[in-house]
Amino acid sequence: MTESDELAARNKQLESQIAELKSREEVLRKLAAAVEHSPISVMITDVSGRIEYVNLKFCEVTGYSLTEVIGHNPRILKGDALPEQFYREMWTTILSGREWHGEFHNRNKDGSYVWELASISPIMDPSGVITHFVGVKEDISELKRLQKELGQMAHSDRLTGLPNRALFFDRLEQALIHARRKRSRFALLFLDLDGFKAINDTHGHQAGDELLQAVAHRLTFCVRESDTVARMGGDEFIIILGDINHWEEPGLVARKVLEAFSSPFHIGEITCTVGVSIGISVFPDDAEDANKLISKADFAMYEAKRSGKNNFRYSSMEYRRR
Repeated sequence: MTESDELAARNKQLESQIAELKSREEVLRKLAAAVEHSPISVMITDVSGRIEYVNLKFCEVTGYSLTEVIGHNPRILKGDALPEQFYREMWTTILSGREWHGEFHNRNKDGSYVWELASISPIMDPSGVITHFVGVKEDISELKRLQKELGQMAHSDRLTGLPNRALFFDRLEQALIHARRKRSRFALLFLDLDGFKAINDTHGHQAGDELLQAVAHRLTFCVRESDTVARMGGDEFIIILGDINHWEEPGLVARKVLEAFSSPFHIGEITCTVGVSIGISVFPDDAEDANKLISKADFAMYEAKRSGKNNFRYSSMEYRRR
């Protein structure tokens, strides 16, 4: 091969290498642009957690500029909903060279909070040593809000906002477990409105619905925050009174409810009065399972109705005689 041919070959090889470098550079530019303008947040930190890069979406979500976060630790975003153990387990995972997936509860620059679905991956050099971490995060705050609303709808009465039957039975089961473990008592108060049907028939369902909402509001003020007021359906309500220390306590609450109902309800332009009949059963004196406790409180409520309405009755004859 002549010197000219050798020079031509070297030039060709050099041109090929330059073309390859330009091609790689173009790919890197595309990747950089894709990351910078990605619809999800991207953060790169060094192995100690200091931020080296964030993309535009990160700045948009958090309210922080690039210069405000470079060199800082991501803990500047830390919210208060997750325990320290959560973060320790995350660091244990990524420092071992494994990917981590989970949800962050972060605080933005303006003080607002955001839930983010995140993945963090370690970046290693050719020898396998971790040099950086890259995290990608997607805002799922709206999804969390919708999940919470759906959960509330599944366990709340749509009209009154009180616990519905499903949540009541769950709370009742918890009350049974607690009382058996602590060898304590709790009571059920089964309530049925007196005179509701007449108001509903005379003034319409809208007025009836608003009356039920007002009734629910008054009932919640008659019990402790730890107690449960639930709507069973129609104009029937039930109360779980937890940890009662004396047989008179359910009766005192029943009298408080009767007193609350002695004042008229103002529904729009309508002023009306309704009474309430209340039946009381006590665990474990009257029964030791949920269905029997409800049945006995229900039967006692009908006895209160038959005795003249707007009154209360204990299921236990022993309690009635005291």
